[in-house]
Amino acid sequence: MSVVRFDFGGERVLVTGAAGLIGRALVTRFAEAGAQVLAVDRDREGLKVFAGAARVTTLDADLAEEEAADRVFAEADRRGGLDVLVNNAALTHYRTPFIDIDAPTWDTIIAANLRSAYLLSVRAVRRWRDAGRGGAIVTLSSPGASRAHEDQSAYDVTKSGLEALSRAIAVELGGLGVRSNCVAPASVVGDVRPTTDLPSGRTTAPEEVADAVLFLASSAAAQLNGHVLRVDGGLHARLRTDPSQEQLR
Repeated sequence: MSVVRFDFGGERVLVTGAAGLIGRALVTRFAEAGAQVLAVDRDREGLKVFAGAARVTTLDADLAEEEAADRVFAEADRRGGLDVLVNNAALTHYRTPFIDIDAPTWDTIIAANLRSAYLLSVRAVRRWRDAGRGGAIVTLSSPGASRAHEDQSAYDVTKSGLEALSRAIAVELGGLGVRSNCVAPASVVGDVRPTTDLPSGRTTAPEEVADAVLFLASSAAAQLNGHVLRVDGGLHARLRTDPSQEQLR
């Protein structure tokens, strides 16, 4: 259990990809912090983990479809509106060399990861603009936004695009009180375990990612906009080289 404490009492939060590993931690942490959470995923069975959970409403939807985005926001409107949008939904399981990836697979990944975030974000900011108020968007990125995974070209393109989208929203709508930031976690595999991949020497807990998202969504991050917060145990800071090829100094 996290020892970090936030207060989202009275706030309404939409979390996508809610049935996944990080999604479950996000929904749980926001609900524990007092928020009313709308948990959305296309995995209807996976959403059953929240059955009976206080302050959590579930909705199954394929967010790559515009009709689904309208349905999600119709539900949010019925619940009184939205204060925080967390774009967490993503397809992560494709492993295909770029030379072999076909157009339908490419389009599926782009739609699920990037188009879905656009469809939800544009609906959120239009409502906030029309209501004369601000709001917070936090989008889950990845180290792949700036460094390439092998055999995950489409996934990495979507994450880079999500960071660009977040910056665009921050620049264009910051004056209206809209904040848009990203969290880029690494090695989130469930139970924390030792690893040599991260300088921290261990993997990242889903709750640690959730705490970073709650921070960016909170008033404590009021002056953070267009930012990428790396919850990666120092991975991005590391320069991997072959010592035998390093320049002698």
